[in-house]
Amino acid sequence: MIKRFVFVIPIMVIVFSIATWMLNKDYAMIERDIRLLISAGAAVFSGVISFFLMKGDAENLVAAHRDRQENKKK
Repeated sequence: MIKRFVFVIPIMVIVFSIATWMLNKDYAMIERDIRLLISAGAAVFSGVISFFLMKGDAENLVAAHRDRQENKKK
């Protein structure tokens, strides 16, 4: 389960930063607090989606990465 958070947290940060940038650029008339709430909601929503969609893939990706690291050492 912890292995999935390695992928979920960066996705949430990227979504939050892009959503904040887009809202600041295109919808400056909306109050700052509302824009931050919208961005935070998008980040949490994308994190939840990626958490459940990465269920099987995260373990496989981590195992593949470890195998590559071990092959480099040899």
